[in-house]
Amino acid sequence: MSNPNDLGGRALEIVRRGVDFGKQQARILMLQGKINRLRDRKNRLFVQMGQKVFALFQKDLVKNADLRLMCQELRSVDAQISELEEQIEQLQRGASPTRREEGVDDDERTRDEPSL
Repeated sequence: MSNPNDLGGRALEIVRRGVDFGKQQARILMLQGKINRLRDRKNRLFVQMGQKVFALFQKDLVKNADLRLMCQELRSVDAQISELEEQIEQLQRGASPTRREEGVDDDERTRDEPSL
């Protein structure tokens, strides 16, 4: 049989390890929270940057071809949104919409939307 003092020492060591593990996990969670807040901030900055680029594009001040293409695509998406909103308004007024009512065709989906 084990010495009772030895058993108590082992129990204390297990408790100590548990406390250390808990502190480590709390620190990890705190650091993950900071990382998530920084990622959110980064995403907000990207959005603001994109808005500024689009504002410059509207003034014809964007010369980079890739950025111009993205801005043109954004303008196209805005036009599609406006068209669909107009269809909704027509339906709500009881008028027949100007486009087909069956749904969105494959070619009308944006690249980022998953296929069903």
